[in-house]
Parts: sequence; C-alpha cells; structure tokens
Amino acid sequence: MARTLVAVNAQGRVTLPAEIRKKLRLTGGSQLEVAVESGRITLRPAQVIPAEDAWAYTPENLAGIRRALEDIRAGRVYSGLTEDDLLKGRFPRRKRASTPRRRSA
Repeated sequence: MARTLVAVNAQGRVTLPAEIRKKLRLTGGSQLEVAVESGRITLRPAQVIPAEDAWAYTPENLAGIRRALEDIRAGRVYSGLTEDDLLKGRFPRRKRASTPRRRSA
C-alpha cells in the first residue's frame, strides 16, 4: 500500500482513510490498540473481552473446550437428551463394545 498522510485535528483525532478501514474491516465503534515505540505510533484492531467473560478464555476452560470438540469428532456424544435429563443427571449407559466370542474346539 502506498504511503498515506493523515492529519491530527485540534481534538487529537485522526481519520483513517476509507481504503484502510475497508481492508481491516473497521466500522464505527471498532476499537484499536495504540502503541508508541521508538518514535512510532502503531494502531492495531483490538478485541476487548468484558471482565465478566474473561473466565471463558482461561487456559483451563480452553483446554476443556478442546477436549469436548475432540469428543464430538470421535463420536463420543449423547443424543436425544432433554434439559430435564441433564439437570437430573440421567445419561444413557454406554453400550459395551462387543467382543468376538470364541468357538469351542
């Protein structure tokens, strides 16, 4: 992308060119992370996680999600359960894998 100059207004605001906003999918209300390093200002799109949702991004919770997704991929799922079944702890029993029976000689 070619060099683009923007101005800082009296309130300290900078308007990002439409081409840049489209390329980064920035819309009104988008939040940017601002950093100053070695005399440079860097803006990066930021995703802010509300404090009450932070638990969902802990390493322990993310590991649990990964395990659950692996269970789904492996077919280890229950179907047909209702909310009432879950709340009362009623889960279907797993069927044991059938083993071939030995023939007597």
